Amino acid sequence: MSVFLLAGVLGYCGFLASRLACRLPMGGLFAFTVKSLSVRSPSEDISAEISRRMSDKLGGPFSSGEAEIFSAGLKNSYPALSRVEVRRNFISGRVSVRAESENVVAKVRLNGGEIFYLSESGRLLAECYGPDPADIFETDVYSGPGLSLGRFAGFLKELRAMASEFPSRPIKLEYRSLAESCRLTLESSVEVLWGEFAFTKDKIIRLNEVLPDAARKIKGPLKVDFRYFRDGKIFVSKLTDI
Repeated sequence: MSVFLLAGVLGYCGFLASRLACRLPMGGLFAFTVKSLSVRSPSEDISAEISRRMSDKLGGPFSSGEAEIFSAGLKNSYPALSRVEVRRNFISGRVSVRAESENVVAKVRLNGGEIFYLSESGRLLAECYGPDPADIFETDVYSGPGLSLGRFAGFLKELRAMASEFPSRPIKLEYRSLAESCRLTLESSVEVLWGEFAFTKDKIIRLNEVLPDAARKIKGPLKVDFRYFRDGKIFVSKLTDI
């Protein structure tokens, strides 16, 4: 009889627990309550804004859906952020917000007008949350709607890192589209039609090899054409022959 009595008691307790759960708000048994906040971001202004937006959440519930909305809202307010991660620790009650900015390659002038920051992903950003990239050489981008700058950003990063290896300092790079060659101008007035984005190191080496000899044979500023470099061809001529 004691076994049956125990089973009955356990069953009744289970029934009461289920009734209680039904009367609680959705997720009431497992609701997360914000007890503290941890913030990591690329700027003091963004950190302050995160704290401000979370201030009314302290001591209250904060669901996974609210965390997603918070993340999306912050990225919408700060387009130069590449990622916003919101984590909830159910043991400590801590909400951790981590915001990361886009990695910036260089400042570029768009269509001869406004200056933007070009990110490694190819996005043009109106602001940069880290240190400004060094002004190694001027970069002009002539971009229409839908032009992807991802490959150009990768090339530009590589080229800037090798700027000191040129026979004369690069001072200006112009880019219009993948179908048109980049035009690089050196301080010595040499203009280089760069061609495809491949073989950057090899092209710089060849430039160092051919320019001294070409300068002795051709009077005046030079033009170097690397558009057929893949085929083993380099064309050097007088700049006015363009």
